[in-house]
Amino acid sequence: MAVLIVEDNPTNAMIIKHLAKKVTSKEIKVAGDGNTALMLCHTESFEILIVDYQLPGMSGLQFVKAVRLMDRYCDTPVVMVTADDQPRLCEEAKAAGVTDFLRKPVEAVAFRKLLADHLGAEAVHPELRSA
Repeated sequence: MAVLIVEDNPTNAMIIKHLAKKVTSKEIKVAGDGNTALMLCHTESFEILIVDYQLPGMSGLQFVKAVRLMDRYCDTPVVMVTADDQPRLCEEAKAAGVTDFLRKPVEAVAFRKLLADHLGAEAVHPELRSA
């Protein structure tokens, strides 16, 4: 299994991918929009999805709702990355199936800990879970 990052900003995608590589040796794929990410989810299995809230064409929430309709993704952790800190968004996202949130700009230690927590024993650096 692999990690999927759904992020339209190439710089943000590169940063998140770099941080993820510090936690896991799994393959990390990046999709620049929700439609591409959905196609990948239909053909591959991902262990965790890291999804930007604002995406072109389809919002991160729309993507999460669509991917949660797929049996193989009903229990997959979904981390939403957003600069928006409105409580309403948090409620809507949780209702759509988002597991956790990260605020932009992404803080490296918090991101690595969150990813390690979700990957569990498969994390490259399990000590990050207690960091």
